[in-house]
Parts: sequence; C-alpha cells; structure tokens
Amino acid sequence: MSGSPAGRDAVNGSSASGGIVNEGPVIGGLTAGGAAAGSVAGIAGRSAASGRTVWRWPGMAGAALALIATVYAHVAAGHVDPMTTLISDYALLDTSALALVCGTIMLAIGSVWVAYGLAQVDPARSAAARVLFIAGAVGLLLTAAFTTDAAPGTMSAGGEIHRWSAAVVFTALPCAGWMLGKRFRSPALSVVSVLSVVFLATFLAAHPGSLVSDLIHGPEYYGLVQRLLVLSDATVVFLAAMSLGESHGGGKGGEDGEGIVLPLRRRTGTGGPSGEAGASPLLSTAMRPALGIAVQSASRGAAAVQSPASNVTSPCLPMGLGSA
Repeated sequence: MSGSPAGRDAVNGSSASGGIVNEGPVIGGLTAGGAAAGSVAGIAGRSAASGRTVWRWPGMAGAALALIATVYAHVAAGHVDPMTTLISDYALLDTSALALVCGTIMLAIGSVWVAYGLAQVDPARSAAARVLFIAGAVGLLLTAAFTTDAAPGTMSAGGEIHRWSAAVVFTALPCAGWMLGKRFRSPALSVVSVLSVVFLATFLAAHPGSLVSDLIHGPEYYGLVQRLLVLSDATVVFLAAMSLGESHGGGKGGEDGEGIVLPLRRRTGTGGPSGEAGASPLLSTAMRPALGIAVQSASRGAAAVQSPASNVTSPCLPMGLGSA
C-alpha cells in the first residue's frame, strides 16, 4: 500500500542501486551526464555574454578623429599661439573653423556611442555614467553650434552658452571615466580621468580673471593647459569605448556577463552529501528559465505521485491503516 521502493526512489531522485545522484529529481535530470551538462551551461553563459558585446571601433574612431581634426586646426591656423589662446579661437578663423567643428561633432558621436554601448553591456550599473556621457555629448554639440566671443571684453548670449557648455563637457566626461574605471577595473581609464580633473583645476586657476591667476602666472600657459584638458577628455572617451568589448572580471555573480551560477550537491547512496569530488556541475543563468519550468512541472507531478493509502478514505481502510 505504501508503493514500491523504485517508485519512492524515482520521486525522491535517488537511485535504487545506491549510486551517486543529485538531490532533486529535476536538478538530477538536468545535470545527468556530469561534465556534459556543465559544458552546456558554460557555453550558454558565454553565449549570453557575447550577445551583449557591442562594437568598440565607432566610439574609438570618434575620439581619434576629434584629435586629428584638432591637430589639423592648429596646423591650419598657424599664427595662433597655443600657449596663450584657447582652442575655441580656432572656430573664429576661416582656415580652421570647419576642422574644429567637425572634430567636436566627432567627439560627441563617440560619447553617444559609449553611452549606447554601456546600455547594452551593463545596463543595470552604468546609468549614471551613461547620463554623463550624454550630457558631455550635448555640451560638445552646443559648443560647436555657438562660438565663443570674438573680443575678450565682449559678452553675448552665444558666448555664454559656449562657455557653460564647455564647463559641462570638462566636468561630465572625467566623472564618467572615473565611474567606468572603478566599475570595469581599468587603471588606465581611472588615471586619465584623474589627470583630466587635475588639468581642469589648473585651467580654472590659471584662466585670466581667477583670483590666483596672477600669482601663478596663469595667462602665460593657460592655453596649453586647456589643450591638455581636451586631450585627456578625448582619451577618456577612447578608453571608455575600448572597454566595451572587453571581458570584465572580478565582480560578484552576474556582474561579469557569465551569469549567476547555482551550485548543486550530490549525495551518495547512504544519504550523506559528498565532498568536492562529487559536486555536480554549475548551472548558469541561461538555464534558469528552463529550470524553473521544470521544477514547477516536477512539483505538480510529485504531488500526484503518492501512496495509494493517501487516496482512500478512512472507513475503507482495514483497522490500523486509517488516519489518526
């Protein structure tokens, strides 16, 4: 009346012959075959990670073209002193205006691509960095659309938009680079972001009109500091785009693109859990949906497979077999 031992073993997931099996019926079925199931899980995890990989070259090309265009603007202008003038002054010259505007737009495109790539490879933890890259791209486009004032003492609406937009660019890109450097454990990106912040602080201190500008002789070299600042910001975009196609390790489960793994134990025929040698393969996140469906089906099947005595009312059972 209580069912055969083979039936109980089939429900409990154990082997009648006392072999090494998994503790759960469905988990045992999914991991049957040992290393083969582990290989399938590993391949599924790597496939899920590679599906979230995006191209790196558009963002890297945008930053590289921006630097090339800026260098060309310097060469085309010729007579402009890079030590005491700002890069924005090249937009006022016919020989270098187009090159500078195109370079600025290229850097904006690279920043947008980095934000798009982060949304693909790390959507949950890169929201702040994506916002900063988008803000930097918008600031770059505004600086290209509104040129600086032609005369030092002139104050116009377009010139104010240009200056405040540049302030957003010089602030947003280093902060975004620092976040990604910590998130992806990229020492190069972190170092360049710190250097960009240092250049920004030096530029603000050396810029004419600053309280300490005359004390540190800022007007003599503040143009060079700004060029180093632009170079570091373009490098931040370049390195951030490069990090999109790399495998980032060292994080907790689920942070590295390989999925969260679920360790499964086996037990021996005596009922005790086995050691490391008997540990079953790991299941990746890619197999969890199928595992959940199988567990639900097995739960309903296990509820239906019960001893005949549980389906018979007490009055129909012989004395001593009824319910208490």
